[in-house]
Amino acid sequence: MRTRLVALACCAAALAGCGAPARDASLVPRPVGPGERFRPPPLSAAVARAAGVAGLRCSGRGAERYGAHVEVFAAQRVVVVPAGSGLAPPLRRQGAYVRGARCAYPLMTAEPTGLVEVARGARATLGDLFALWGQPLSARRVAGFAGAVRVHVGGRPWHGDPRDVPLGPHAQVVVQVGPRVVPHARYRFPPGL
Repeated sequence: MRTRLVALACCAAALAGCGAPARDASLVPRPVGPGERFRPPPLSAAVARAAGVAGLRCSGRGAERYGAHVEVFAAQRVVVVPAGSGLAPPLRRQGAYVRGARCAYPLMTAEPTGLVEVARGARATLGDLFALWGQPLSARRVAGFAGAVRVHVGGRPWHGDPRDVPLGPHAQVVVQVGPRVVPHARYRFPPGL
């Protein structure tokens, strides 16, 4: 019996030190903040007119696309990256999702999850997304919030201008202002993106 207890204790110690999943602080759920500031509208006035934005043009939506994921936090609350950014109206909606538009820019959001669809070959940046969205982004401002802006890419701090963050294939970007939120390092992209 003593040998069996020692073996069980060794297994438990091994699991605790090797291979047992540690609690991931980035998986703590965060609520969406209250009010309109936490749910900004999806597009700039230029996108509403299908005009050029930051050197980007609105064209047919048929381009092959990859996914990047952007999360925005203010005061430790979620700021919704809305469906419809980078899509010129009229928009055809199905619930919270956008299923059609007059035309699409090289960056677009069809769902309110922060999933950004980027046309292959586009040199897309976080600044481009915010320009299409019609929201400010700088070292001191994000959407309707002011303060020191911190950006993480793949869980690592970004030390340059937030607008210059590249939105490459399967990039995971966290933008935050206010008290720190542990940034997610990964996102599970849907098949095909």
